[in-house]
Amino acid sequence: MAETERTVRRERAREETRQPDFVVRAKTGPGRKDWATLGYAWRRDNGEGISVKLNSLPIGDHWNGTLKLLPPFEEDSGDDGAPS
Repeated sequence: MAETERTVRRERAREETRQPDFVVRAKTGPGRKDWATLGYAWRRDNGEGISVKLNSLPIGDHWNGTLKLLPPFEEDSGDDGAPS
């Protein structure tokens, strides 16, 4: 196996097991609990900036273009993770 191939496999394995530092969320409706998780974000290894992976974007009248990076929350805790 070539060295570059090993490096690529090592990087993929590291990225797949790394937990996100933030959850990307946005307001998607008029209610207090109308928030959607759109993706995840990680602090960069070199300490400069944040990498964001979006799985979707909200559309509609209730989204004003603002995304929030919030600490990950426990699904089982009953907290929906939405900011107040």
